[in-house]
Amino acid sequence: MTIKEFTQKCRELQGKYRERMGEPMGVGPHLKKGTPQINMLVDGDKTGKNFVNEFTFNYAKHRVENKQPHETIDEYRLFNNMLSSQPMAFNLFCPFIEMREQGKGDIVSRIFQNIFPDKYISEVTEVELEYLDTDIKKYLNDNTAMDAIVRYKDTDGKPAFVAIETKYTDVLGENTSRKSDVLYDVWIKRIGMFKPETEAELLKSAEAAKDKNKKLDGMKVVTQIYRNFLLTECYGIIKGANRCYSVVLAPAQHPTTEKEVASLRNELKPEFQNKISAISLEYFITQTLEICPDEDKAPFEYFKNRYMIK
Repeated sequence: MTIKEFTQKCRELQGKYRERMGEPMGVGPHLKKGTPQINMLVDGDKTGKNFVNEFTFNYAKHRVENKQPHETIDEYRLFNNMLSSQPMAFNLFCPFIEMREQGKGDIVSRIFQNIFPDKYISEVTEVELEYLDTDIKKYLNDNTAMDAIVRYKDTDGKPAFVAIETKYTDVLGENTSRKSDVLYDVWIKRIGMFKPETEAELLKSAEAAKDKNKKLDGMKVVTQIYRNFLLTECYGIIKGANRCYSVVLAPAQHPTTEKEVASLRNELKPEFQNKISAISLEYFITQTLEICPDEDKAPFEYFKNRYMIK
């Protein structure tokens, strides 16, 4: 299946779900100059129909109302685009935030232990969405953010986290930043996790990318999956995490995820290759529902019914 075919299947699935809710078709991908699309809602910022429950809708409104200058939250997409991975991430992780606020942190910890049995999770301490530290100059000095971050105490009692990139129909971009002041080269050298030949080529391309007149054809470049990984590792160093991992979360049928993850994993030294992995949304939901009490299953069942392709 091609990514175009897969995207069309997901678009049709979201269109049918919109119709079942009795919601009219909106325009997209943007409100201005948009065209009618079956996966777009109308006035989602008022109806909350793009979210699994009221808590998630209210969380989304809070994030938009308190959006920081460096954040890349797109209000129209968040509230109205049913195909977008941004509201999908809110729908998947906000219920865990709600459960923790209800005093059910022990259950959340058990769920993530079930999802990530190899990540040495002892106690989940926080779940956040669209996370990017405000002082971006300490990190990559760009707008790369973590779609979700699960912070926890590891089995040694020390701080750790999993940074999660969520995808629905998205493809991790091949583009590289052309900003002259990004710090990719600094962190590539500092973490020291890439194979020597890969590190040398990435450093060369990172330097060349600062000159808009230079061509990067045929070079290994710092694409999105590299930026996500670098952000995880530099954040872990600065925050003193004992362990940190990068995970790409996408539908099992997504045509490019495994290839994208392998493109990075194969460039890492063997001892660091376990730091990047991919898991399916289907697996994530199954492992969640296996532990989740019946009274807390509703948003996860909603997620399963809305997003999973049969």
